Amino acid sequence: MKVRVINRYIGMYVLIAVIAVTLLVTPFNSIDPVNLPKLSLLAVLSFIAVGLASSEVEFFKTKKNRTVLLFIGIFIGQLFFVLLIDSRDFSYKFYGTFGRNTGFLAYLSLTFLLIASLVSASKLLLKRYVIAIVGVGSLLALYGVLQSKGHDFYQFDLGIGTNVFGTFGNANFQSAFMGITAASSLTLGLFSKLKLHFKALFVLLVLLAIYNISASSLQGYLNFAIGISAATTIYLLKSRKPILGWIGLGSTILGVFILSLGILNTGPLSDLIYKSSLLARGFYWQAAANMMLDHPLFGVGMDGYGDAYFRSRNSEIASYNSGIYSDTAHNIPLDIGSNGGFPLLIAYLGIIIFVLISIVRIMKRETEFDVVFTTIVAAWVAYQAQSLISINQLGLGVWGWSLSGLIIGYELNTRSDEIVGSTKAVHRVKASSQKISALAVITTFVATGLGLAAALPPYLAANKFYVALQSGDAEIIQPAAYLKPYDRARFAYVAQLLQENKLESRAIAVLRDATEIYPDSMELWRRWSTIPSASPADVARALAEMKRIDPNNPDIK
Repeated sequence: MKVRVINRYIGMYVLIAVIAVTLLVTPFNSIDPVNLPKLSLLAVLSFIAVGLASSEVEFFKTKKNRTVLLFIGIFIGQLFFVLLIDSRDFSYKFYGTFGRNTGFLAYLSLTFLLIASLVSASKLLLKRYVIAIVGVGSLLALYGVLQSKGHDFYQFDLGIGTNVFGTFGNANFQSAFMGITAASSLTLGLFSKLKLHFKALFVLLVLLAIYNISASSLQGYLNFAIGISAATTIYLLKSRKPILGWIGLGSTILGVFILSLGILNTGPLSDLIYKSSLLARGFYWQAAANMMLDHPLFGVGMDGYGDAYFRSRNSEIASYNSGIYSDTAHNIPLDIGSNGGFPLLIAYLGIIIFVLISIVRIMKRETEFDVVFTTIVAAWVAYQAQSLISINQLGLGVWGWSLSGLIIGYELNTRSDEIVGSTKAVHRVKASSQKISALAVITTFVATGLGLAAALPPYLAANKFYVALQSGDAEIIQPAAYLKPYDRARFAYVAQLLQENKLESRAIAVLRDATEIYPDSMELWRRWSTIPSASPADVARALAEMKRIDPNNPDIK
């Protein structure tokens, strides 16, 4: 098999994995039909992808690739250091918190996806990614329209007044992906050389995406605006009047700066865009910064933000509204930094900087405007805009991380100085790349096994728990809280059900065990303190633990 064929195979596999993770929901066998299924599928497919990518041994040996691989290696290494040092329950730090699932396994899997994209990047893969973005965007845009009209194949109450959430389980993420879709589609509609009727279809998709944004969450407008601004800037820079491009770039940077000031409640746009949600985000960002300063080397543990939030917020925030809480910083770089410390954040930012450098290098290298590459950049920039104000939802994250690998890999793999030497030397490289090595086959096999071993246990446990809940029998439901790997949400859910059904002694028994495993869970201690039949000693202990967890809360005495 030729190197080019191997790369195409890996690239197609990665793209299929990205699409599958984005679209997967399992509403009929889990109380979380979105995040845990996506994590399980991502883990299996990304492990296989990195196993396949190992067949390209020359890529990992080539000198020009070493720097970016070093940053990726530092990121992975730091993930393992944090996992080993973190003393929390293993399943919690490994799989992440319920409803997020952005723990160790999620970030390791996203990094593996980035590596596979890096290795397989090519012009053909760029084109296929553009088709995939438009295709998946069209599907989810139409699905969002149906959801807005009350036509859906399952019910999922967001509790925020809208049912337009696509396959993301959250209106904000549907809006963000629609922003990415709109930016990509308008880039093709404005700057491609396609026939008019194709351009009209892209414009129609833009309108559908905007409808979804208006019916879900406004943050998609930010993604859309910044993504299309990046595409327009590239188009102008590659035109015969590049001065317009520099003006456009300067205007975009100025606009982003003013917008950022508005988000921080300062500048001319503060009154327009600074609302309660952004006020809360400011609290979350400050808490994340405090976590990094207090735990600079290893952070608070992967997906540990929620447990550390109350201790990390200052007294002013607690006094303003003690009930404001989040299990994420609503900013991906701050999430990474607070969870894994400055080394993890620096490695992540290093990868982002490599993407920006790669974009500049490709633009300098190309003599003509490339609408395919520009569309990829527009999508990547739109994702990065979303990442500064939102959460690393896995259905979105697979696009951001794989696009990062795709852009860096495309720049590296299309350099003119790839392999130089004698004809005989070139022949040896080709000959050694004709087939996937036996070592690569073994590595892929082992990686597949590891992926399955990591991904299946929580999903199977979630399915068993779902079946237990359907029984309605306390004798079945209570033991289901202890299914392994443990899930803190299951303990809390079972305790709540038992308490609501007047089985308070059983609820207390579950909470006593749960708080041994998760001593920093405010939710568990709070529930224990509110059970009427709990002993005064138990209530006093619960309140003391709550005060330890949230020391600046004036409402906890």
